Amino acid sequence: MRITLSWLAEFIDLGELFDVGEATHVGPTHAGVRRLVDAMNALGMVVEGVEHAPASLDGVVVGQVVSLEPIEGADRIRATLVDDGIGEAKSVVCGAWNFQVGDKVPWARPGVTLPTGMTLSERRMRGVVSLGMLCSPVEVGVSSEAAGLLILDPDTPVGVEFGEYFGIDDDIVFDLAIEANRPDANCVLGVARDLAAWLRVGFHQPESPGLEVDDTPDPANDAQACDRLLVATLAGIETATFPLRLSRRLRLAGMRSISPVVDASNYVMIELGQPTHPYDKQRLAGETISARFAKAGEQVVTLDGSTRALETTDVVIVDGDDQVVGLAGVMGGLETEVSEATTSVLVEAAHFPASRIARTAKRLNARSEASSRFERGTDPAILELAIARIAELSNLSIVGPLQRRIDTIQSNPAIEVRAARVARILGHQPAGEPLEVLAPDAALARIGFVVEPVGVDYAVTPPSFRPDVTTEIEVIEEIARHFGYQRITSVPLTVATTGGLTDRQQLIRRLKQLLAGLGLFEAWSVTLVSAEERDLAGGASEPIGLADPLVAHESELRQTVLAGLLRSMRTNVARRLHPVALFELGPVVQRPTESAAILPDEKLRIGILIEGADNGLAAIAPALTAISRFFGVEDRLELGEIDAELVGWPQLHPSRRSQLRVEGRLVGVVGELHPRQIPEELEHLVEGRFGYLELDFDPLVELAMPIRQIKVPSSYTASSLDLSFVIDRSVSVDSLLRLIRDAAGVLCVDLAIFDRYEPADDSEHLYLGVRLRLESVDGVVDEGSIQALIEVIDQRSGAIGAHLRRG
Repeated sequence: MRITLSWLAEFIDLGELFDVGEATHVGPTHAGVRRLVDAMNALGMVVEGVEHAPASLDGVVVGQVVSLEPIEGADRIRATLVDDGIGEAKSVVCGAWNFQVGDKVPWARPGVTLPTGMTLSERRMRGVVSLGMLCSPVEVGVSSEAAGLLILDPDTPVGVEFGEYFGIDDDIVFDLAIEANRPDANCVLGVARDLAAWLRVGFHQPESPGLEVDDTPDPANDAQACDRLLVATLAGIETATFPLRLSRRLRLAGMRSISPVVDASNYVMIELGQPTHPYDKQRLAGETISARFAKAGEQVVTLDGSTRALETTDVVIVDGDDQVVGLAGVMGGLETEVSEATTSVLVEAAHFPASRIARTAKRLNARSEASSRFERGTDPAILELAIARIAELSNLSIVGPLQRRIDTIQSNPAIEVRAARVARILGHQPAGEPLEVLAPDAALARIGFVVEPVGVDYAVTPPSFRPDVTTEIEVIEEIARHFGYQRITSVPLTVATTGGLTDRQQLIRRLKQLLAGLGLFEAWSVTLVSAEERDLAGGASEPIGLADPLVAHESELRQTVLAGLLRSMRTNVARRLHPVALFELGPVVQRPTESAAILPDEKLRIGILIEGADNGLAAIAPALTAISRFFGVEDRLELGEIDAELVGWPQLHPSRRSQLRVEGRLVGVVGELHPRQIPEELEHLVEGRFGYLELDFDPLVELAMPIRQIKVPSSYTASSLDLSFVIDRSVSVDSLLRLIRDAAGVLCVDLAIFDRYEPADDSEHLYLGVRLRLESVDGVVDEGSIQALIEVIDQRSGAIGAHLRRG
């Protein structure tokens, strides 16, 4: 939101920050401007930019056209004589055609530099001398577009300085980032109110004018669609005007000038935060409006010329014949737009449920300045003031009483605020300082909250313009904001244990280190893919799509890691960085297998893709071996044919693929990519086959990771036992080590191979030396226990083909 310093000065006293009359003659580096910026940032209204907006109107005066003549040989320009109130009339050549003799217009003298940056000089055009320029609204900085000269009121004195007479002066523009939880700050009034409380300066709260209001309910309105609706008729549009200095404020705020009544409506929206909408009353059937939900199949052509198909959850404005004339809270209808032919205006000021406006604006992609305010929450108590302000600014009169068609708004309830919780949340500040914000004359009361002491606690009632404050913690946030976040003392957290990686996080980190050690590069890819990428990668036939994807090629949640790895492979190969070997640990998402499940099934998977191999299976085999050993499942890993109904996995080359199971449980697939899975650009740049491996991480962890137990350190001396074995080559060394560890039980604190010998002349046996470290918390491991353990190991090892050597 963009607001100006001069606009803020109409609501708060800036005498402490600026000298008298200085507020509109300062730059962004002025101490007062910097103090305002610091205050806004401290209050959560982040200042993203500060701009100096010079008027640049010195030398622009009000002139009157005294003659208008064609120029021989020119059909696009005419010669004029302009009276500037001083001396002889000045000769000016002009290309505009919307004025006539007697009109009063801005005239810029030669040598003037206009707000557009154009510097004027004396020129000769088609033999006619042109002194300066007759100006359009754009050239004097009061509009962003124009169709001709700015025609001034006939009562404007000739010869006066244009900027001085119309109050157009230098200004400062603040560009604010207002978060969704601060609906009150979406207007100049709300920003000024907060600043006044923070700076402890005077605040000028606009008062409701006390207009006559007819509260007769209208049964055509639906209270669920609109909980407060106020309608007024404005007359005198033929003579409607809008002050030029306010037109400039609108332009600086990013709004374009349209017509006096529409400009006034937009100005009030930025000033008070209340969107309104003017209708051409004569084009409304029954010259009235109501609010209801849309009916199935209804449509409306909005002001931008788009035909909007409506749903039954959309709130609409209808005329006396129940025909839709506007999309409530979002955009008006084209058929009832105020135009030059309008003679009577009906103004709608309403309060709509925020969630309904937000849903409609998003669904129809029709976000507007009005919808951005309604969907955050507006002030239902300011409708009368908004209508009165529109009439005042556009020089129109209100005909008859205002019609309040519906009013079901309930006042905000009081919220219990506990002093002890305020102190606890805000870090136990000394002497209860944050509670000073709750004093009757302190900040919370100054921004509209009603605070009543209840014993040691408080009952706090939020104002109507703060729909975001409904709970105690939100009131405490307001206390913290006006107490000052910078004054809140940091309190170190006191916890029983220090932080650290979980077992799962440590396991993932070690696994990544293992794969990197194999020469693989880690890829980070998004979990969103296109339908084409899903077809290449494989997976279930019913993917989970996004309702409103940001980009077309990221419209579905991926079902396999292969989709992202193919994209990364394509990027690397296109940059001639191959041969490429990639791995990724990332999530995949699939539809739930159980019909009663609500959430999708999300899994963490390991994917490895290696390109350019003569044999893809052989290229991927070392990675599979390393991972199976890492999880300790190499002896239980089974390779088999892939089931025909296997879904949610990459569909690899049918004759070069296997599914992987551990103890009958599916944990992954391995194989080579089918030629149809290889993107065309990779096929042209890479020779050879692509090996691929994809594994489910969590089943491997469940099947391999033992339950972690904390072992109490022993205060007794440990015993070491060296064992020598002759092993048949068919016996797995790992199985022998597990046998020894199981036999030793809790006494085993370390087990390692210290010697291995494979004689060249003996192809059936190998010799192994194993060192076993024994320890007990109950005492020294005695000789009898060691001998008994040796006997058990001898007996069990002999059964598997490993013979213990004695002596």
